[in-house]
This record gives sequence, C-alpha cells and structure tokens, in this order.
Amino acid sequence: MKKVLIIGASGLVGSYLFKKARAVYETIGTFHNYPISGLISLDITDSDSVKKIISEFKPDFVFLPGAMANVDLCEQERELCQKVNVEGVRNVILAVGERGTKLIFYSTDYVFDGKSGPYKEDSQERPVSVYGNCKLMAEEIIKSSLKDFLILRTSCVFGWHAQEKNFILTLIKKIKSREVINAAVDQITTPTYAQDLADVSLKLVGADKNGIYNAAGSSFMSRYDLALTAAVIFCLDKSFIRTVKTEELSQKARRPLNGGLDVSKIENALGIIMPTAQSGLSRMKEESCFNHKV
Repeated sequence: MKKVLIIGASGLVGSYLFKKARAVYETIGTFHNYPISGLISLDITDSDSVKKIISEFKPDFVFLPGAMANVDLCEQERELCQKVNVEGVRNVILAVGERGTKLIFYSTDYVFDGKSGPYKEDSQERPVSVYGNCKLMAEEIIKSSLKDFLILRTSCVFGWHAQEKNFILTLIKKIKSREVINAAVDQITTPTYAQDLADVSLKLVGADKNGIYNAAGSSFMSRYDLALTAAVIFCLDKSFIRTVKTEELSQKARRPLNGGLDVSKIENALGIIMPTAQSGLSRMKEESCFNHKV
C-alpha cells in the first residue's frame, strides 16, 4: 500500500483529506497549532523536523494544505507569513526532492488581482496581498525545484471544522446566536466544499496528473449570494445577513474582488463536473445529521 503524509491534517482542508486518504492509503497526518489525537506535531519552519518525518515515514505522496491562512493576519505579520508560507514550504520541497516524492500543494485564487475572474491556470498572476504574494512565491519555488508536483488552486473553502474558521460556519454560528453577519456583495468567488476538494485531490493523484489545476466549485457568486444560499439550506433567518461593500469591512488586506477560478481544465482532465456551491452546502447539511450539531 502506498503511503501518504498530510502536513496540516488538523486544518479544514487537511482534516477532510486525512479522512479520505486513510481509506485508500497508509496515511499519517501532522498538526502545528491545533493538536488532535492521532496526529504528529510538526513545525514546517523547522527544516530538520521536516526532513526527519519524511525520511522516516518515506511517503509516496506529501499533501501540503497546512499554511498561515488568515489573510489579514498575514498582512500584519509579514515576516511570519513569509517564514511559514514560503520558507516552510521550501523546507518541504527540499525534503521531498531528495526522495523523489510527489508534492501536492494547496494554493489560492488570491494569487490574482481580482479584476477579471474567474481565472484559468495560465492567467497572469498579480497578487494584491501579502498572503497571495507568499503563495505565489511558494508556487514558483515548487515549479523551479520539482518535476513531480501538483499545485491545486482553490477558493473560499467551507466545511465542518472544530475551529469554525470558515465563512459558512461563522454564518451559522452568528445567525443562531441572533447576530448580524456582514456579507460582501462585491467579493465574487467560486465557493468550494472541502469534501469535494479532498475528493478531486485524490482523483488527480490516482490519475498521475502533474502541474497546476484549479480545484474549486463551479458556482461563480458573491459572498452575499453564498450567505443567502446557505441560510436557505440550513433554515436560518436571512434577516441577519447584511449586504455590504468590501470597503465597509475595513479588512487589513486587499481582496481580489472579481476572483474565483475556471475549473474547465480539471473537469476535462478527470471527466467530471465540479459541484456547485448549493450542492456542497446541501451535502454539508446532510453530513451534520451524522457528525455535527447544527
């Protein structure tokens, strides 16, 4: 059986990946700031620790969803963002390069400026934030250092997660507490259910694909429309959703407003249709019946 290492298995994307991968592969996962039983502690900025876990476990595939992903915090803590999202990734690249291990790296539509989305894989990158710039730098290092890799760009990922650090969980929690949630009408994206991202990631690996792929949902919509759709599916009071312009949110980092990703390449490569946001939200609701209290 082939071996999989998931760096950042305690995060939103990583937790779904871990659950899916261990049904197919011998799988281990790591955490950094959010301990979970059964996972191994790893700081990717520690090059010796990265080399040690990869040399000892000898994985065939290394998935790297782990990152400093708080976009506004990245804007404030630029050096830390660079240390984690660039130098940390470089440590993983060096370790997998020594073994010839395939790297699956998770990137973002924030590598674009948000002027003409949805973007294709070969669209010109122009990040407008520290986070987006660091992700693009990591992409460039991967492309120049490795022959066998997947760079999976995604967008507005949602799903169940104990830390509740995604837009949909924040929305559910706030409305159930009868709090107003602001939803930007001018931030356009392609919302992605984390389970769908995990599924398509493993399909690409199984099909021995290589290079850059947009791995996102097929719906092109604003955060406000996403919030309304989620409210209907989860039977929440829509009156608590407040439509705003991005400039009203006073966010530290600029957002690529007209963002999102064109998924035609991945659909053609795998012979699939990427699910809509409504489909993902509906299945997320069904999943809650078994695993979560809503």
